[in-house]
Amino acid sequence: MMARGNLGPNVWVVRHGSHFSIKEEGVNAHLVPPIRQRLAITIARFVARANRSELIVQGRKGRIRFRDSHGADSRRARG
Repeated sequence: MMARGNLGPNVWVVRHGSHFSIKEEGVNAHLVPPIRQRLAITIARFVARANRSELIVQGRKGRIRFRDSHGADSRRARG
């Protein structure tokens, strides 16, 4: 496992009842009350940028819908 330097915890958008909420990896509490998925993704993206970490979004069925990196990528990597 590579050292993450001063990067913060990954940010997850997770299913919470019929809506979605935001959690940081390793923390049990939700950062926001249940909201619509699109709004949760927008807020979580800001948090992930501040943490310089990964944004991970779950779909309605609990599977990972997509991931987005905010700061842990090498500048030399293409893509």
